[in-house]
Amino acid sequence: MTNIAVSQKKDWLRNYSLVGLLVSVLISSIFYDDPHLFYYKRVVYVIFLYFSIYQLLIFNYGKDQSRKSVRMPAFYSRYIHVFLIFIFLNLIGDFFNPKFNLVTILNNPFSLMAVVPVFAFKVGYQTTDDDKVFKILYYISLFFLLFLLFPVKGNNIYNASIACYASVLPLLAFALVKKQKRIYAIILVCLGLLLSEVSDSRTIILRILMFSTLFVSLNLFKKYSSLKILVILGMCFFIYEVLTDLQTFIDLFVSRTGAKKFDDADTRTFLYQELFSDMKTHELVTGRGFLGTYFSPYFLDQMSQGISDGDSFIRGAIEVGFLQMVLKGGFIYYILYIYPLVLSCHRGLSYFRHNKLSYAISIIILTELLIMFIENIPSFGFPFFLLFFLAGFSYRKAADINTPEYNTAGLAFN
Repeated sequence: MTNIAVSQKKDWLRNYSLVGLLVSVLISSIFYDDPHLFYYKRVVYVIFLYFSIYQLLIFNYGKDQSRKSVRMPAFYSRYIHVFLIFIFLNLIGDFFNPKFNLVTILNNPFSLMAVVPVFAFKVGYQTTDDDKVFKILYYISLFFLLFLLFPVKGNNIYNASIACYASVLPLLAFALVKKQKRIYAIILVCLGLLLSEVSDSRTIILRILMFSTLFVSLNLFKKYSSLKILVILGMCFFIYEVLTDLQTFIDLFVSRTGAKKFDDADTRTFLYQELFSDMKTHELVTGRGFLGTYFSPYFLDQMSQGISDGDSFIRGAIEVGFLQMVLKGGFIYYILYIYPLVLSCHRGLSYFRHNKLSYAISIIILTELLIMFIENIPSFGFPFFLLFFLAGFSYRKAADINTPEYNTAGLAFN
């Protein structure tokens, strides 16, 4: 019996597990973000971070042949090679950086590790069991409820993006299509709105409102491509107005709903101005590397007044996802990073007759792409890992079975 138990343990360590992969990413995100676990929280974070990468390696290079029979879409091989070349060249630039720090490169979720979620696209593409994915999202939502009802020292252990993205919108997308636990999903949405007010986070409300607006609007015009484009352009204009005059929108929301005023009600426009004024033209194209920093006059002024709250005026991270990618790798990095997301989103919105679930997931992807211009910093964390996983999952679901790139040999794999 002992030998059997040891053998099973070894098999568990050698075999790929979708549940093990997603849960390990989720745990690493929780322990990195939690403010009450002190220095040893990073030990747990690192352990699960590299266990997640280990699971990805098993997925790609393990002995299981069932995944290898599932042919990836035609674009993927060329894309991933170009992406890897870009990462390699960016790392060469980091190596010659006077402030080169291997620990930051390998451990910081906003540095090199931020590229890891991109490889979850392949995992999602080769996962065909809808019910399994739905169950995983459902059980993750229970953790969200647990920490919402029993907060740690008065603070939710989840940050705003994990709370909303991992528990609310994906489960809602599945529930709208599959009609399972639809009431539960709606309750989650209400709790997400409540959390947004309690935590003073505008992004949760913004995500839910954007997803709901896009879902309703695009469904009204789903048979008319030109009208769908107008809806998306209208939402882009809304994002632009939010960036330039966010305070007006928040004041309007507060007056209409009676909610308390958000503490983080500030515009992000100055971040665009600071970064673009600090970077040279060629740096806007290629970036400053994963260790790249920029000078912030705003935070210098804050420090001089003694109210910087720990932020240095030489900053290695910026609160806007789009700007963070431009800082680290320029417009090239931004285009490469979102490329599979855009393809998946376009395919899901175009092939709505083939799979309604893919259509709903595509609206989530579109929401996240738009929010990257306000927040949504790419990182090694559950939100982005799940985003790329769902992008691959949606791309496969929307695939036309009559096209050469769609191989039915691996449909049994999950």
